[in-house]
Parts: sequence; C-alpha cells; structure tokens
Amino acid sequence: MPSSCMSACNNRPCLILKEGVLGAGFILFFLYTSFFGGVLEGRVLTLEGDVVEGRIEFISAEGVVGIAGRKLPIDGLRSIIPEGSLLGEDESEGRVVLICGSEIAATGINVFEEEITCRSSGLDVLKLPIDAVRALRFGELIRGSRFQKGLLEWEASRELDTIFISGGAELQEVDGLIEEVDSDTLTFDRNDALQSIPLARAYGVVLASPLLKVDERPACVLTLVGGTRLRADINEFRDGHVKLSLVEGVKISVPWAQVSRISISSERLEYLSDIVALRVENKPLIAPNRSWQRDRTVSGLPLQIGDQVYDKGLGLASGMAVTFPNEGLHDLFLAEIGIDIDSGIRGDCEFAVFCGDREMFRKRVRGGEPAELVKVDITGASEITLRVDYGEDLDIADHADWGDACLLQRSK
Repeated sequence: MPSSCMSACNNRPCLILKEGVLGAGFILFFLYTSFFGGVLEGRVLTLEGDVVEGRIEFISAEGVVGIAGRKLPIDGLRSIIPEGSLLGEDESEGRVVLICGSEIAATGINVFEEEITCRSSGLDVLKLPIDAVRALRFGELIRGSRFQKGLLEWEASRELDTIFISGGAELQEVDGLIEEVDSDTLTFDRNDALQSIPLARAYGVVLASPLLKVDERPACVLTLVGGTRLRADINEFRDGHVKLSLVEGVKISVPWAQVSRISISSERLEYLSDIVALRVENKPLIAPNRSWQRDRTVSGLPLQIGDQVYDKGLGLASGMAVTFPNEGLHDLFLAEIGIDIDSGIRGDCEFAVFCGDREMFRKRVRGGEPAELVKVDITGASEITLRVDYGEDLDIADHADWGDACLLQRSK
C-alpha cells in the first residue's frame, strides 16, 4: 500500500453528519459542490465519511493535521479542502507527467542536457531530471488518443522514447531518444541521426521510464489551482507553504493558496478495483456491449467527474451490475458517484447499492452534475453489489463512475 502522507485546511469548528435510513441500511451522502467551483469553508473528510469544518492550521512532520483547534492524524483522513479553495482556469499549454503520476499543468516546456524545465501557475520554475518524467504533452488533451493510452498502459521500461506528431486524422508515432526541446523545435535521435520537427507539430512524448507501480507512489494527491495534480508525500505545512517530496531527489514548496484539494490513500481502505468480482451482469439496450472497467471509465479512459480525477474506482454503464465479496471485517462502503465528463451534459441513470437482496442506496444522477459522496453501512454483509439502472435516455452516454469505490473497516 502507499506510504502515509501529510496535509492541512481552514475556520469554524463543526461536525456535519447527514443521515437517513433506506431499507435496513444507514446511508450518508454529502454533495461536494467544490468539484465545480469554490467553497466558503475549509473542511476535512475522515475515512468514516464525517466532515469536520474549520481552518487548517498546520500539518506537522509527524503527520498530524491541525484544524480549528483540533489535531487529527492524516492517515485517518480521506481528503482536505482548504477554505475558499477554487479550481481556477487551466491556462497552461500542456502537461509534464512524472513517473509517480503527478501531472503538472505546464507552459514553456524545455528539455536540455537531461533536464526538463517548465513554468506552472503559482509555482516557481520547475527543474526536473528527465528520469523522473514519464511524458510531455505540448497541446490540448485528446481523450482516448494513442498517446493517452500509451501513457497509461505501457508498463514496462522501454529502450526508446515515443514521439507523437500531429497531422492527419491520427497521431503519428516515431521512436527515438529526445535530445532537446525549445520554444520552436523538438530534436530527437533516431537511428544515430538527429532529426528535428517544429514544436507546433509535436503533440507529445511518452518517455522510456515507466510509471511507478501503484504501491510505490506517494499516498497524497494535491489538486492545485490551474489544473496541476501533484502526487506527493507531504513533509510539512506551515507559514503558508506546503513542502512536498514528489519522487527521489525532487522536492518543491507550494503556496497553500494554490491548493484546491488533497486526496489521501489509506491502508484501512480496500478498493473494489483491486478485488476479484464474484458476478457480473450486463444487459445493454442500445449502447454497444461493453465490459466494466477497473480504475477507468467504461470507455477505458481516466475516471473524471467534473474537475475531479480519480486514480481508483470503477467504470460502469447502465444495465451493468458487479458483485464483490466482503471477506474482511469491512463495515462501510464509500464512493464518489457521477457521470463521467466524457458524456458532457448527457447521461441519465440511477446508481444503486445492494447487500444481498437488500437495496441499501439509490440515487438518480444526470450528466454535468457534481460528484456525490455515498456512504453505506454494510455491517454483516458477505457481498456487495453495485448496479446502474437506465434513466430517461435508456443507456445512451451513461458512463457511470464510482470514484474511489472502497470498503472500510471503521476504527473501534
């Protein structure tokens, strides 16, 4: 499992719980409007799904979060949202992706003598060793492109970099070794001969270094104003800056005002995408017959509801139901549900959770709506089923995401 990490938030101590009973189960869900804009109060979400509001005062080197006069262990939290946090507009030209999974919204990407430099909103000029970088993208993201799939799926170390060149209906691929990138030109070595292309034609590069395995990556993901997502260990937050370790030899300091959200992994969580399913049902009406996906949308792309990206979760479509065993002592199911951004404002379906034959939760969701946090008591259940039912538009565009879907054992 990922190592624990550290973080902080902002004013007015308060514990918020919204409860209801559906069937025999205890349900809690909390609407995170912050995914689509700002929030007035800072808050942290505990592993158990409780929300504590207040000002984040510090995060110590020992992993203690100070909020509104209280001290909470960071490994007991799922997320932190600073007071007045805003997602902000992404005005970057491209992305620098690190081997730990960090995605830096970058402008002015340069490569020279095994070092990559770039600028990013609210941060100093970043200087990164090329071995710490997984990919470079110089233009807007083309979801579902060969570049994106290569970035996600090429797990083994490769001898050569792959350069993706724009032009025509599909991106062209050329293997070589990146030598230099400046404001005008990308130069690479191909078969011991240097070749150059205008940077305007270079869509991106997937470098030879693979992504780290999931259990080797830092446990925290910081979403920054302007689109950057940093997967990092938090060394400390104090005096308005949070100090981070990204990969070996790469440490940076980020102004706290730049932080929109911090998501935290925990060893107490068991993600459903890591569990072998017991049963799968798939009854499409109009849409093609597809398979459910682990850590991807039903179409195989990264999970994203609004501006929130999820590294873990499940991708289903209407007409699908997947049953998982509850073999441990887990007594809570948690997930953030919504229609993936692939569907835009389309999509209309119902998310449902069952323990055996008992329906424990049901919620209708439409495209363009913010993610909702769902918490279901599964005490005593030997299995749990996630089902997506058709809405008004049958199964058209129902890319139903269960972000961070997991089982939790509450602390006793």
